[in-house]
Amino acid sequence: MNPARVIIEGLRSGVPYRQTAESMTIGREDNLKALLSLMEAVAAGRRPKLFGQIIRAQYGEGKTHLMHALASLAWEHNWVVSMVSISKESPLDRLDYLYPKLTMNALRPGSNQPGLEPIVLEALAEPHLLAESRGIDLSERTRAILDNLVRQNVGMDELLDDLHGRFMPLAALKKIHRENFSRPLKIASTRTRDEIMPYLALIDWLVGRAGYQGWLILLDEVELIGKFGRGGRARSYANIGRLMRGVGERTLSVWAVAGNFQNDVIMARQDLDGAPEWLSLRPKEAPDADLARLAVDELSAARPLSRPTASQIREVMERIYDIHQDAYGWVAPVPRDHFYDVVRERVGTMDARLRTWVRLAISIMDLWFQYGREAIELRAGELLEVDLSEDQERFDQNDEPQDLIERRRLFE
Repeated sequence: MNPARVIIEGLRSGVPYRQTAESMTIGREDNLKALLSLMEAVAAGRRPKLFGQIIRAQYGEGKTHLMHALASLAWEHNWVVSMVSISKESPLDRLDYLYPKLTMNALRPGSNQPGLEPIVLEALAEPHLLAESRGIDLSERTRAILDNLVRQNVGMDELLDDLHGRFMPLAALKKIHRENFSRPLKIASTRTRDEIMPYLALIDWLVGRAGYQGWLILLDEVELIGKFGRGGRARSYANIGRLMRGVGERTLSVWAVAGNFQNDVIMARQDLDGAPEWLSLRPKEAPDADLARLAVDELSAARPLSRPTASQIREVMERIYDIHQDAYGWVAPVPRDHFYDVVRERVGTMDARLRTWVRLAISIMDLWFQYGREAIELRAGELLEVDLSEDQERFDQNDEPQDLIERRRLFE
């Protein structure tokens, strides 16, 4: 498809394709520079205070669009990128459920084929792999996975599946090990959820050995943890803190959260102190209390994305004007420097969200393209937000979410 058409289709549908982010990111230079600085520090072997950042903005102000722009920036600097939206299938309180989404969505620079297999095979081609791996903090299980991967003999498909999160039974791993090394594998059985951090550390190391600068994990829709009960929220905060404190030496994470999350969730439900306290009262989870406190503090302190200025909105409108004509091969009936005024007249208020401006501009161009200049009787409606108020009937007795958040209408 014509690249210009891909951009317009992405803007029209609200799906932020990579091409859209690369061409339409305006006014977010500070955010891009902040991540680039962090990536450069990690690539140079310096350990930052935190291995992550928080992006906070209201709906329609460009969080997801910025996340795609950050992905493009990372690919340009030879980073592997995984982008995942938090959901019922990818819950933040269970890293063992989230982990397969991260691995299956890992995308190398210049590739359209996600997954870890190419990265692993590139790493395995390097000499002295096992000797250099002894400094990694791995579990017995992940050490056995790596040993057998290096062997590159029996069970490669099963081992790669395991690394992607389709975890094989311990008996199957022992069988592969015996066939590869002609000796038994003597390791204790462990819970899957307790192995996720060693698995992440192993991937972090393999990414570096494969020649990439690092691994960037982008997590969108983080505000959906607001639908959890207190236990689920506390564990989610702990997992945010766990990744921000650091996985290996070259894994960074960026978390996109709704602007109203601090007031509607952290403050309204007393999570600032309540979440760490909930964990501290449970002996097995007490060590995670400090991680939860770290995450809650960072989420609370995150500055919201700045609203675009009038000049930035004008630039976006003019870019849409140019790209739409390029996409469909036509000539708009008004001059380029008048298009902003046409949209401004119909948007109703300068306080409208950027998404409202964009969708209205696309609609005007579409109507002109199909019916001519006289065919615009449009007015922008209100862009509403997700309700993060707690809905008790959505939870069972174990604080587990029973359903996904229901979105209100985003455009009218």
